Amino acid sequence: MADVWSYFANEGDYPDLGEGALAERLAAALAIPTVDGRTADETDWTQFERLVLLFRENYPRVFAAASEERVDHSLVLTIPGSDPSLDPVVFMGHMDVVPVVEGTEGDWDHGPFSGDIADGYVWGRGALDMKDQVVGELEAAEYALSHGWELRRTLMLCLGQDEESLQTGARAIGRMLKERGTRVEFLVDEGDYLVADTAPYGVPGHHGLRVNLAEKGYADVRLTVRGEGGHSSNPFGGTTLAILAEAISRVANDSWPVELTELDRQMLAAVAPWITSGPLAPLVSPRPGETHRDAIDRNADGIAQAFLRDADLFPFVTTTVAPTMIEGGSQQANVMPQDMTATINFRMLPGVGCDRVLSRVRELVADLPVEVELLEDVSNDPSKTSRSDGWGFRVLERVAARYFREPGGGEPLALIPAMVCGASDARMYEGVCDSCLRFSAFVADDEEVARGVHGTNERITTRAYAQGVRFMIGVIREALL
Repeated sequence: MADVWSYFANEGDYPDLGEGALAERLAAALAIPTVDGRTADETDWTQFERLVLLFRENYPRVFAAASEERVDHSLVLTIPGSDPSLDPVVFMGHMDVVPVVEGTEGDWDHGPFSGDIADGYVWGRGALDMKDQVVGELEAAEYALSHGWELRRTLMLCLGQDEESLQTGARAIGRMLKERGTRVEFLVDEGDYLVADTAPYGVPGHHGLRVNLAEKGYADVRLTVRGEGGHSSNPFGGTTLAILAEAISRVANDSWPVELTELDRQMLAAVAPWITSGPLAPLVSPRPGETHRDAIDRNADGIAQAFLRDADLFPFVTTTVAPTMIEGGSQQANVMPQDMTATINFRMLPGVGCDRVLSRVRELVADLPVEVELLEDVSNDPSKTSRSDGWGFRVLERVAARYFREPGGGEPLALIPAMVCGASDARMYEGVCDSCLRFSAFVADDEEVARGVHGTNERITTRAYAQGVRFMIGVIREALL
């Protein structure tokens, strides 16, 4: 049924977990439609209250042991450890889910908020992104407490309300912790839910698990051209659509610098010993007395160009530009449009901020009658880059080595430092933590993730969900006892 199972190891750990009971509790959470509205006023917060009540019912030991705080509609649970000199560990997640596209509800084999358990899967919006990890973290904490484990280090569960939209919940929690002077040893937030095929790097037959240590920046820039419209028989001076099209073309075809970032180099160094084919093989091969990292640094420009030519790798070496929206066109072919707008999406490498994007776009269209605006509510500079040499990364490495291996009980899957092109709540904790680890042990096959995350028939196998819970229990054992 699922190829991802072939990478699982030690599934016999914690036999009293009960895969069926785990699935039932996850299903109950998926049946509650905690859907993000476009604004806070358009969000039904009563559903979030229902979800917290469900958590309180299903995880009584967690709520008995923890101090509970509500930050707007977000939830912070703090289970104190016995040694207050140790900085806490944070398990993160977001309780909200994206809506189902109107009119596609009938395309689901099981309703998007049915919480059905069928054919070996738990079905529903949030099964991958990311109620599985949220509920799995609660399961792990409940398991530890139910077995009398005494935590030396404090565990915090920080569950945001609107990661899929404005991220106000995580921003408020991060600000609260900073004002209190709290330092976090490391945090675990959502990852990409995948066992990564390393073939694009030139490592056929090997696999890894990505730990995303940074996020590209995000900027939406709106271009506006204003005009009076009129009959298309006299387009003197050009139509607003023509001017806007010229502006879009200039911005979309402008080439941003190409560079192999420090995180790219760490990512490549993690798999370099196994690279045997493709254009990267000679570029990462060390000379006598060199390490793989030495070879990577020496050939950084050539490697960056090789990344640029590969569809899977090119976003990691340059700022990307994608025109995505255009509005205001005429409804008839013989009528010139009046005001027209276009939105262009940028995903920026570290070092490229929103201000730089805005000034560059303005320079490109300076001779055109185009208004340029940064949509500040949804735009963010690139995140900081978290540590790959810290204790938190080593903890994930040790636990992953037990639960994820090459098929046939082979070598542990490598943890690959990486950068994510999307956004997560983890960036909101950078003021209190230098090890923000975006990683998910709740894995699925590539096609499941591609189709199900924000798409139709989102689901997770009961077996994969149970393995993710084992992983989170393992993190508690390694880091908190």
